[in-house]
Amino acid sequence: DAIITGIVIISAVILFATEKLSIDLIALLIMGTLVLSGVISPEEGIAGFSNPATLTVAFMFVLSGAILKTGSLQYVSGLLTRTFRNHYQRGVILLMAVVSFVSAFINNTPVVAVMIPVTTQIAKNSGRAASKLLIPISYASIFGGTCTLIGTSTNILVNGIAVQNGLEPFGMFDFTPMGLIFVAVGSIFMIFIGQ
Repeated sequence: DAIITGIVIISAVILFATEKLSIDLIALLIMGTLVLSGVISPEEGIAGFSNPATLTVAFMFVLSGAILKTGSLQYVSGLLTRTFRNHYQRGVILLMAVVSFVSAFINNTPVVAVMIPVTTQIAKNSGRAASKLLIPISYASIFGGTCTLIGTSTNILVNGIAVQNGLEPFGMFDFTPMGLIFVAVGSIFMIFIGQ
């Protein structure tokens, strides 16, 4: 079993690195190989799909997609563009605040994906390098994600593992006090030093 598992891990790393197949297909191949070789049972192979943490992450992607379809983030981007034209530093503060807030309730990746073209356009309009704004939105999404249970997949998975091990589940805002410290300190750094 150890040799088969080692071969599967090495093969998976090679497939991930070469990007010959999609990530989801590689993950299914890993599961299928371990089940067919008898390293894990079929029940163990599909157990992750019934885990509440996995389902929560899946639903968060649905919620994120719905919010992107409404166009509400594009409306916010128009407001941000006007702020950047008038006062660059205030624009960075507002941009990081918006991204942090949205990332607390929506998965980080779609938030950043939506904000990249917006931020690039803002940078172009204000005559600044795009990297001066792209790095702050990346960090703001990470900081914001630490504020709530659903802010990042990691928090949801940790909650699932805690419940499986007999611990009390985390509440929606149990992470908030520490998350707000991350947002505040990280934003201050990015605005005044990171620039």
